[in-house]
Amino acid sequence: MEGCRKKRTPLGSTEMNPDELAGLKEVLTHKFTGGSIVKSVLDAVNTGVIILDQHENICLINSRASQLLNIHQEGPVPTRLSSIFMDDDRKILLPNIIKMARQQGEFQGEVMLKRRPQAAFLAFFSMNYYVQDQIGLFVVTITDISRLKDVERLLRKSERMVYLGRMLDDISHQIRNPVLAIGGFSRRLLKTRLEKPEYVRIIMDESKRLEMLLDVLTEFIQLPKPRFSIKTCSDIRQLITRSGNNIAEQFDAELNVIDNIEEQDAPVVTDTMLLCQAIEHVITNACESFLDSPRKPVITLEFHAPLSPQGGMTIRVSDLGPGIRPPIISRIFHPFFSTKTGHLGMGLTFSRRILEELQGEIDAESGLNQGTTITIKLPGDRRRRIRTEPLPA
Repeated sequence: MEGCRKKRTPLGSTEMNPDELAGLKEVLTHKFTGGSIVKSVLDAVNTGVIILDQHENICLINSRASQLLNIHQEGPVPTRLSSIFMDDDRKILLPNIIKMARQQGEFQGEVMLKRRPQAAFLAFFSMNYYVQDQIGLFVVTITDISRLKDVERLLRKSERMVYLGRMLDDISHQIRNPVLAIGGFSRRLLKTRLEKPEYVRIIMDESKRLEMLLDVLTEFIQLPKPRFSIKTCSDIRQLITRSGNNIAEQFDAELNVIDNIEEQDAPVVTDTMLLCQAIEHVITNACESFLDSPRKPVITLEFHAPLSPQGGMTIRVSDLGPGIRPPIISRIFHPFFSTKTGHLGMGLTFSRRILEELQGEIDAESGLNQGTTITIKLPGDRRRRIRTEPLPA
């Protein structure tokens, strides 16, 4: 992104004599109440500022620029602007920038700059050229836009995910009608006399499986956006315990609840409906790990909340099932991955998708014959205290 707004009078290549240079530095280093006026003002600006003479010698660097370039911690203060540019940009890019600033008065664009000792960052770089009383002056401003670029990449990724979701929704609609037709005609065929009706039953069973798969995909695609609200840890514990008991009853499982919440009123920012849905999938998955075992499912539901003003909460769901081998533990959140025959393997995928929407985290620990523990972390109130608490009188 480059451009110019207004043209300033170029000084040409006239060199500054010693008196002029001394006068410029006097302006920039004028003492007042024990410090430099210009330096004090520029240090208060939350943007990197570098002032150069007409020969590109650095006369002043404010505190923010020193921080961005990591000048105070590593080596001497640079005297030439070229020292903060990448090696590949010193021969062409930097001279072009200076030339544009001299001729057009201004340059603006994205530039990769050095950060000592060996790092670099993407900066929005602006250079203005001023001339007054035959004295030229460059004013450079630097803003670190690396995080903005990261946000831009995330937005592009989100747009691609939305597009893929719409495409998958269209595909599922196109597939559903043929699958329903196959299932319907299979049921009709079973009512007639067939030499090998078991073949038709296989077709009908597979069509039912496809219908179920399409239902799950549709639910996954149409997962609603979170409606965030601030709840207390106590509220969350009660809601999740109730949901957990409902799932445990369906599997005739024993649910043990452990409350380690230090601050019951600590805030948690979440969507309780979606959170309960995610926990239900996790507890269901834990109960299903006992399907091939004669033992009664035993599930432990733990709540942890730190004694912190920001709040937040950790929830753990543990089972004493057969566990998962370490090589495949990282795949349990992948779509359609299951260690159980006849299962779609979408439950934990739902949970991860929901936790991503809730700006939380989900992780798994397991070992063969050691059971599995799913850990969920929920964010607290991230608002600054200046927004939530009145200042004392």
